[in-house]
Amino acid sequence: MSLVFPNSLAAKTSNLALSRGAYWFGIVCLGSVFLSLALIQLDRSSREPWAAMLAVLAIAAAGTLLARPGGDRLPVIAGATALALAGSTLFAAVLLPNLGGGDAGGQVFLSLVAIAIVFFGAIACRSRPGVVGIVVASIVAEAPVVVVSLLIDRPLALDLPAAACAAALLAILALLSFSRRRSRSSEPVLSRASADDRRATEAARAAHSSSALLHDTILNELAVVAAVAPGPLTQRAREQMARSLRLVDAGGHARADAPEVASGPAAGARLSGDLAAAVEWAAATGLDVTVVGDVSALGSLPARSEEALGLAVRQCLANVVAHAGVGSAELTVIATETELCVMVIDAGVGFAESDAATDRMGIRLSVRGRIAAAGGTVQVWSSPGAGTAISMSVPR
Repeated sequence: MSLVFPNSLAAKTSNLALSRGAYWFGIVCLGSVFLSLALIQLDRSSREPWAAMLAVLAIAAAGTLLARPGGDRLPVIAGATALALAGSTLFAAVLLPNLGGGDAGGQVFLSLVAIAIVFFGAIACRSRPGVVGIVVASIVAEAPVVVVSLLIDRPLALDLPAAACAAALLAILALLSFSRRRSRSSEPVLSRASADDRRATEAARAAHSSSALLHDTILNELAVVAAVAPGPLTQRAREQMARSLRLVDAGGHARADAPEVASGPAAGARLSGDLAAAVEWAAATGLDVTVVGDVSALGSLPARSEEALGLAVRQCLANVVAHAGVGSAELTVIATETELCVMVIDAGVGFAESDAATDRMGIRLSVRGRIAAAGGTVQVWSSPGAGTAISMSVPR
């Protein structure tokens, strides 16, 4: 079946991934500056590194505010912007007066702090147009440097690394926007394809269910009539045939009149519902069915699993009547915490499943197909002359 990833959800996911990456990249930049300033403080024992480290912490706190849940709300963005602006101003005021013309290390510090602020600007844009946040963040990063440079008569120079990072982020946002527009234009086509796939799957499932129901009722009744001795049908057999006709007429859901069946050695427990109807049907044909095991666990099954299991067991018992050549079978119920298993065992002539004709639908359609549709599994142990055991397991 075709899967369509909603465009709105894709946009939200990509924005969240971009904001997380931007946050951690900014924190790494600020962390390297902070550690370098700490080493300088240990070497020089002056006050300036302490003030610069405080500025770095203020900028990191602004980014953390933006990255937290709800960080895209306007009051939070305004507060984080003010905090970043204060930190950027303090950092520039401390660093620029002590920055010589050939001090490459100090220039690197300025660039790393500016890059971190630019990336934090991308965080605030996870639910808004990204261009605004990145442009505002660039102004917050560069304006204090320009003002302090003018005050101390320092030549102005464009921070190329920070500008390049801002341009790269804007390019990424432009590509994401273009990709979303293209996916938005193709979404109706994908949605129609998904709907067509879903309708085809439902039609195939309905056809499979109808074929299995026909085989489980009318065809099985005819097979049993052919297998029993000539003569009038018993009243019990006629009632079972009438029940099968009602089942077909109701589309497989006529279960209100399903009888209760005693389960022999199971200490007074009784079968009911679809499994009881299957055993009662087999008994009406003359098959003696002994039920043993944890019958009470059948009550924990969902209705769909119970129905699938009952009809699959009915098909197994029909096979015993029509092909096994014996007059009795055993039905065993085994329950675990996660699944329920029902086994149908007979000591008849047995068969090789691989030798069954392709037009025989009993095991393939009415047992394996039906149990698989309920999320279960089927195992068949049989060989010519050695009897048959069929295990059907469904989730509880």
